[in-house]
Amino acid sequence: MNLTKLLSWLLAILGFQMLSCTGEDEYGCPYTTYKTSGTVKDENGNNIQGAKVNVKIDVITGRQDYMGGQHGDSICLDPQTASTDKKGHYETSHRDLDNYKYKKLKYEVITDKDGYTPDTIRKEVNKSDFRFKDTGDWETTATHEINIVLKKK
Repeated sequence: MNLTKLLSWLLAILGFQMLSCTGEDEYGCPYTTYKTSGTVKDENGNNIQGAKVNVKIDVITGRQDYMGGQHGDSICLDPQTASTDKKGHYETSHRDLDNYKYKKLKYEVITDKDGYTPDTIRKEVNKSDFRFKDTGDWETTATHEINIVLKKK
């Protein structure tokens, strides 16, 4: 038995994983679920059911170069789409944005519903704008609300 197999066997017996905490559902790796929610209403304050809400997030990371200069890189996440319920409520979620060590998030929320003028909201959000809540042994939920008002055509 070579040394690599012996060490792998020994670590397995001791309960160490040979994986990092970047996977989806690994045991023992804390993660944060970022939820974006809100309501879609018309100009009169009535809830709009069945509106399509597309949430796109660009993660702006911060890094410092060897000369002390600050740089921001942008990482585009897969857009999440939701439809509003009877109360005009929608919710989307992105998992574990903490892996990116972000400085801020750039939201683009596009809402569309027949009979209404489509609307696009662009918003920058810092970590301090979220409400964090521990929801399990390893999970934290961060929520942010973006409400939308659509105008009739």
